[in-house]
Amino acid sequence: MQHYMKQMLVTALDRTLPIFVETMGWNEWQDEFVRPQGYHCYHWLQTTEGEGEFEISGKILSLAPNQGILLPPNAPHRYVTQTHPWSTWYITFNGNLVPFIVSSLGLATSTVISWESSSRLSTMHKRSRHLAKQGFDFNGLDGSAFVYRFLMDLKRYGQVDNQRSFSQHTVRIKPFIRFLEENYSNPAIGLLQLAEYAGISSQRLNYLFRATTGMSPYQYLIHLRIQKAKEYLINDKKLTVKAVASLVGFLDASHFVSTFRKIESITPQRFRDLN
Repeated sequence: MQHYMKQMLVTALDRTLPIFVETMGWNEWQDEFVRPQGYHCYHWLQTTEGEGEFEISGKILSLAPNQGILLPPNAPHRYVTQTHPWSTWYITFNGNLVPFIVSSLGLATSTVISWESSSRLSTMHKRSRHLAKQGFDFNGLDGSAFVYRFLMDLKRYGQVDNQRSFSQHTVRIKPFIRFLEENYSNPAIGLLQLAEYAGISSQRLNYLFRATTGMSPYQYLIHLRIQKAKEYLINDKKLTVKAVASLVGFLDASHFVSTFRKIESITPQRFRDLN
């Protein structure tokens, strides 16, 4: 693979996008950079081969293969080659909603992010090279979609401080999700039964669910029941609301209606009428 760099022509329309690419590229022999004032955009740098040293906020970090760092704008930093060659892929981007996107995804900045070699992040430099070769056909909208997908992958596969990635948590929790899909209609199913099925403590199970869904297992079950209820309400108009409540695991219709309204801000009957 040869060195490449794509400098985007950022139009006035591009700057109205939630996120847009400024540059992206790959260096087989990464030069030393010292930026006392930082860089004016968000800046991602990852190692594809060799190792480099990164200094930021008084910390000295190593960047080995399958590791990278996300820098916010104007963060003073310095990086230098530790082995020859040190090959890196980089992308710089900005946009009015980038701080919100980065924050809402919980992406760590100014620290090392790692991932497994089998993840999509390991081949980002190859995909971006393909896009860079497209020339005019690769426009601001394509760049916006590309960097947004990249940030999604960083959320999915990135690991900080040896913590499991979102994708690793998802793999571990899939059997429990499947169990709930198959047993949501049973009103006796609760955290205790789910923990017994999982063979782990309720505290550990609660952690796994919150790390993957942002909900406790019980909250997930309730939302699953409401989702299934919506399907019944739309697909079988002959079913009464009481019958739907029973089919999705609620012991009484009034509890079902109040729960449905709390989650959907509408009653089950009104939801059915609108659909």
